Amino acid sequence: MKIGVFGGTFDPIHIGHIISVLEVKIAFGLDRVIFIPARQSPHKETMPTGNEERTAMIQKAIAGYEGFSMDTFELDRYGKSFTYDTAKYLKDEYPDDELYFLMGTDQYESFDKWYRNEELIDMMNFIVMMRHSDDMEISAPFIRADQLVVEVSASLVRRRAKEGLPYKHFLNEAVYEYIKENALYEA
Repeated sequence: MKIGVFGGTFDPIHIGHIISVLEVKIAFGLDRVIFIPARQSPHKETMPTGNEERTAMIQKAIAGYEGFSMDTFELDRYGKSFTYDTAKYLKDEYPDDELYFLMGTDQYESFDKWYRNEELIDMMNFIVMMRHSDDMEISAPFIRADQLVVEVSASLVRRRAKEGLPYKHFLNEAVYEYIKENALYEA
């Protein structure tokens, strides 16, 4: 089985995440994609919204998509989330499957700084999801994905919510309702 792995803080998960991942799943014939929310990215200083809120939003966003699931491995640990630790865990969980880590160009550009990055190359395949604004060459063993992109960011959603500006169109309806019901990001 070919399994995609998509990690991030997902604070909040938005339609840009879902559309890009779904398009990569189709283009590369992935059987499954596992969304893995991070407790805290090693590359970000601020802590995200609570784990319970983010997992609830992910569950709502991926509901109804065949082959989409979530694993809370990184949330169940303490400290920063390193892809190496997650890859080791996934290799143990799915020893007979082929793993594909889905990443953005920002992650690709900083990969040389990742913890145990050379070992990661032996553990997983890496698909680099391009944005429309990206104009760069992707070197092997990384695989370039020119999937459909909706240019949305979680920071834009949070900023719009805080400023009282419209942001519903960036989210799955159930995620939007959850944010409103729980007054997330409003101040």
